[in-house]
Amino acid sequence: MPASIRSALSLPLRTVRFVLAAAFVVVILYFLILFVLQFIHSPKLDNHWFVVQFRAWGNPLIAGSASYLGLEWPAPSRSLGLLLPLPFALVAWVVKMIVDALFLKTSRWLSKPLRAARAEISGSGLAGLPGFEPEVTVDSAQARDEQLKRYRAIEKALKAAKRKECTFLAVDVVGSTEMKVGEANTQIQASFQAYEEMLRKIFDQYGAWKQAWTPDGVMVCFLDHSLAVGSAQRILLSLKKFNEAENKMRKPFRVRCGLNEGGVAIYEDDRLEKIADHAIDVAGHMQKHGRPNTLWLPAEVFDTLEDKAGFKIVDTVVDGHPVYEWTPEGS
Repeated sequence: MPASIRSALSLPLRTVRFVLAAAFVVVILYFLILFVLQFIHSPKLDNHWFVVQFRAWGNPLIAGSASYLGLEWPAPSRSLGLLLPLPFALVAWVVKMIVDALFLKTSRWLSKPLRAARAEISGSGLAGLPGFEPEVTVDSAQARDEQLKRYRAIEKALKAAKRKECTFLAVDVVGSTEMKVGEANTQIQASFQAYEEMLRKIFDQYGAWKQAWTPDGVMVCFLDHSLAVGSAQRILLSLKKFNEAENKMRKPFRVRCGLNEGGVAIYEDDRLEKIADHAIDVAGHMQKHGRPNTLWLPAEVFDTLEDKAGFKIVDTVVDGHPVYEWTPEGS
């Protein structure tokens, strides 16, 4: 190939190489940030237009890969699915290194005759004139080292990321099947609808973040444990008046409340029933082991409460946790 053509191709080649390198860096950072966003949440951040769009761009691709691998995306906490963005970032980085190597090889091939000509001119005493200095190329090994340093820094930041602290309240009606025996359907429906409306009103008053309902129970997520405890206490205190005025069935409503808190990876648009986490399991187990018309919670949660009035420790251990109980009578 004539030297003039080789020289003319050098500038466009460098431009294309720069554009592609920038594009790969953007892709790598996108998947790394998408990974980080699984662990950093707040209602304001999760609802922000840019964050919603940012997730929407990559979610279909990752969800398709997750489905092929038998995983879920967005991923439940403590699952392999949480790592899905990292392989995409790694693949993009590997492809970038391969493309960089190909461009570097092509650039050297194009500049080889030009460097030889400059060497001849330099031998004629023209060395040092503008345009006749030896060509300087980017050291691909050094570039790879810089990329690895950035990757390690981001990886370190990911390990330090904290999950959202949530408090989970499980509420269930005791003996709901027996309550319905011998009752008319209209009385059953009216009573349970009134019960659900009472709970929803209380949850709204105490700032519940997410709710997952079953026919006779509910799991609620709060971002403040004092509000979660307050809502459970309000439910138990409201039952007497509810049974007198709203319950159309002969047997009274009795409920068990179980509470627990912990760090959970959960998004603003996640459905609570799709989240699987040990913190949620413990709340459900507290409810199942509790006595009717009581609130049970672990000693670790009790120790953080500002208002401990009415609580007493019980001779029961649930999932390795000592348990405290609250009742309306003891308040």
